[in-house]
Amino acid sequence: MHICQPDNSADGEILVVVGDLILDQYVSGTVRRNAPEADVPVVEQEKSEYYPGGAANVAMNLVALGTAVVLVGAVGDDEEGKRLLSLLTSANVDISGVQVLANRPTCLKTRIIGNGRHLVRLDQEVVTPIGEEQRRAALDSVRRYLPHARGMICSDYNKGFLCESVLRDLIHEAVSLERKVIVDPKIGDCSRYAGATVLMPNLSELRLLSGLPIVSSADIDAAARTVLAKAHPEALLVTRGADGMVLYEPDGKSFAIPGRASTARDVSGAGDSGLAAFAWAYLHRSDEIGDCYHRKSELLEAPCSGGSDKPEKELQSGRTIVSLDECLASLNAIRGDGQIVFTNGCFDLLHVGHIEYLQKAKALGKWLVVGLNSDASRAAMLASLSCVDYVVLFEDDTPLSLIEAIRPDILVKGNDYLPHQVVGRDAVLETGGRLELVPFSTQMSTSDVIQRIADRYREDYK
Repeated sequence: MHICQPDNSADGEILVVVGDLILDQYVSGTVRRNAPEADVPVVEQEKSEYYPGGAANVAMNLVALGTAVVLVGAVGDDEEGKRLLSLLTSANVDISGVQVLANRPTCLKTRIIGNGRHLVRLDQEVVTPIGEEQRRAALDSVRRYLPHARGMICSDYNKGFLCESVLRDLIHEAVSLERKVIVDPKIGDCSRYAGATVLMPNLSELRLLSGLPIVSSADIDAAARTVLAKAHPEALLVTRGADGMVLYEPDGKSFAIPGRASTARDVSGAGDSGLAAFAWAYLHRSDEIGDCYHRKSELLEAPCSGGSDKPEKELQSGRTIVSLDECLASLNAIRGDGQIVFTNGCFDLLHVGHIEYLQKAKALGKWLVVGLNSDASRAAMLASLSCVDYVVLFEDDTPLSLIEAIRPDILVKGNDYLPHQVVGRDAVLETGGRLELVPFSTQMSTSDVIQRIADRYREDYK
């Protein structure tokens, strides 16, 4: 196992994440027929991708938010474990608290995706509690790093690492050091989480913790008050999916954080993202607790694979500038609604005319992909625009191969082109897409910008 030492020079700037480590695999392809021997779809596999899941995904999200993270957990001595550790180290997650176990496989969840939709999930896992030796090693790691940390996050997926004795000892250690502990619970036993600063259950977990049925908002409030009375945390943050979150405090106060509408088909990892964003805000003492949700919303809008609109798993990198493979992984998960827009251009001297053009292009669909001849500085400027979802760089003289790979529903160019002059038009029409010629602003052009610069230069140096 790779061992890396944390930089403790800035005490309190690291976070300790403890929990079940999962490797998520996404096998995606195209479905055109059913198998003759059984009435099941045949997926013509096109790619297989891996991402950290569970507590590992929480750690990746926190790193994306700019926080140093020490991860405490366990993987198996197998290829899946090696792959997961490699993904974590490449993202600058400190894995020195991760144990490699010879007698326990790495938890692997394989999702089979056909035509952008999940068909089945295969789980490879052992969920029995870890042994006494592994428990002591986990506690030793927390004792080593927590004194230098701002707080601890426990991501419990009920896979055996955060068993009752481990949780009890970890929380006791944090309390003795006066460190905050945020727990995402999975087991319906409040005593298991006694001493935690904040509990962050979803509705299903809240039902288990409270032992009460949940049908209405009033039921949620009653269940939340019951858990507060049983577990005595400083706060309880209940996540309600599309309905947002509600923060409950022991004094009877509550704070609703509204959700944002989403057409996501797959919400895998959304809980990890919410946990990371809230923990980041809470442990860094944001002035407004609502910041936690806004940070989550920013993360959820980052491109990644898996199956959500801008799928969760690449949330770790938080990028808009992506490779073609990364872009396709995201777009393949949202195809079918006719909302993918593509355009390209030089955008050499970015001005208001370009911005208006891109806004008009975005208004034609939901997702705007901009192809750009390789130029990091221009790509960064385009990526900063809210109307641009992805920027993909290409080396060819024309974007034809890029368009053929992306297969946009809508191809956009300026109306200074004639339809037959637009590169990629035929490829888009052949796949059922359409071409839109969008007018540029007549008030500003690159030529105008250059002319203004030249005029100003002449005035200054007459």
